[in-house]
Formats: sequence, structure tokens, C-alpha cells
Amino acid sequence: MGSGIGQVFAMRGYDVTLFDIKEEALRRAIENIKWSLNKLKEKDSTIDVDEVMKRISVSTSLVDSADSYLVIEAVFEDINVKADVLMKVSKLNDSIIASNTSSLPISELSKYVREPERFLGMHFFNPPVLMKLVEVIRGDHTSDRWFNQAIELVRSINKFPLPVRKDVFGFVVNRVLFKLFISACSMLSNFTPEEIDYVAMNELGMPLGLIMLLDYTGLDVNYDISKEALKRGFDFNCPVLAEMVKQGKLGRKSGKGFYDWSKGKPEVRANRGPDPKILIKDAVEEARWLISQGVVNENELETGIKLGLGLHNGILELGKKFGL
Repeated sequence: MGSGIGQVFAMRGYDVTLFDIKEEALRRAIENIKWSLNKLKEKDSTIDVDEVMKRISVSTSLVDSADSYLVIEAVFEDINVKADVLMKVSKLNDSIIASNTSSLPISELSKYVREPERFLGMHFFNPPVLMKLVEVIRGDHTSDRWFNQAIELVRSINKFPLPVRKDVFGFVVNRVLFKLFISACSMLSNFTPEEIDYVAMNELGMPLGLIMLLDYTGLDVNYDISKEALKRGFDFNCPVLAEMVKQGKLGRKSGKGFYDWSKGKPEVRANRGPDPKILIKDAVEEARWLISQGVVNENELETGIKLGLGLHNGILELGKKFGL
């Protein structure tokens, strides 16, 4: 994620420094960016790979972040690791500090930042180079100045900024997605993964089925997120995840989860499944709750859902389609 975010900014004319504690990680990051740029150049001859690469430097010392206008933390989802990085960088820098976290509350992380009014979330969707959506999350202490400035920065890199005006667990797109996951999990006692995914793909228009998406992102990752959610009062209840992780079935990364990934992306061969209305009901209610609480407005939410989940229709549009 870090190298992808760095590439996006460099492609839009910004000077970027990538930080990591391991030089090997930085070497791989530069190789990945070069590879990505050359792939993009195959479709867009105006991309000057050498010019973009000139804007990117690397460092193993956060001291080199002192003059940066924006610092984005993109370490893995461990609050202790994030806290350590944020404490160090906020002592060195006086500008905007953002976290790319997909689930940890910004207000919790702000405790580790000097001058928390300049701290916020900038959640890039994966892969950052291709995905148009960035959720900009306001923490309890984030000032208007920095929140609005972050939104403009996202626009400047040709992305759609989804303003998340209140710091709720999962923010907007993932919070709705978690409700879809919970509904899908609850149906596993009556339907196969393929039957649930048939409906998700053919009735809802998802590029990957919901159960397949759990596999794709990692059952261990989703299990960890579910535990963090439950700690914060969000009922991400999918008991089967714990058992599968215990068995070492982690999804795509281990070759087996709900699906067998040993021969590549599995096919969904089912031709029936659950009622799509029941599958999306809780997600639609969650979307309405987010709007009612002033977290986001309807147009922003629907655009975010389309861009973040690859849907042709927003979640409320789907609700209307199925009579909710």
C-alpha cells in the first residue's frame, strides 16, 4: 500500500519519499513501482516512467520526513506498531499526518500524535494506483483546516475524496461491506459459498462474491478485524472464521479457504441462491444509519460504494431495486 500510494502522488507531480526500516523492502518497493509504471505505459504512452521515478526517493530514517507537507502512515493493522510510528513522526513534523488504516479508529490513534488536530485518516483502496476512492476520515480532534486540506489533496491526485465526517468503526464503505459479510456468513448453514456468491455477483453486481472476497482478502485478516469490531461495539459476527483460521485455512494466501485456490481463481458454478433482499437488508439499514448520523450524505455514500466495491449501483439503489 505504501509504495502504491507513493506512486500515485509521484504520478501527479509530487516529490515523494518512501520510508521503511528495511532497505530490502524499499528496494522491492522501487522495483514494484517501476513495473507498475511500465504496465501503465503500455496503455498510456504519455506516462514518462523516468520522470516519475525521479520524484521518488527512499529512506530508512524518519528524520527525513521533517520537511514533508503530508505524511501517510501505511504500516500493518497493529495499533502498537502504528502508535510507535505516529509518535516518532509527529515529533519531527508540523504538517498533516494521516493514517491509511482501514478499520482502526482515527480518534484512538490520535492519542499518539503531537497536535492531534492535524491528524486524520486517508484510507486508500487497494490497489491505490487503480482505485479511484479515498476515504478522508475526521477524528474527534481533527481541525476544519486540515480536514478540508486533505480533501483537496485527494482531488489533486485525481481521486474521489469521500468525506467521513464522524469517526465510526469501519468508516463508510467497509462498514457497509461488513454488514454484507455478516449476512453472507449467517446464510452458510442453508446455502453453499457458491450459491451465496452467485447472488452477490449476478443479482448485486459484485465483481467477486462475498464469500470469495473473504477468501481473497484473507480469513485471518477478516477474523482480526471482526475482533477489533466487537471490542468497539460493532457486531461483526462470523463464528466460522475462527474455526477456519484455527485449521490454517486462510483463503487465497494459503491455497484453501471457503474455496480451493490451488489452481487460481475459483469459478462460481451455482445457478441459484438466497433471496438478495435478505442478503442486503442489514447493509441498506447501515447505509441509512450513516446518513442519519451525519457521517456522510447520500450522494457521497452511493458514489463511495460504487467506487469502493466495484458496483454499478449504490447500496440504496439496490435496496430500492429489491423493494426495501
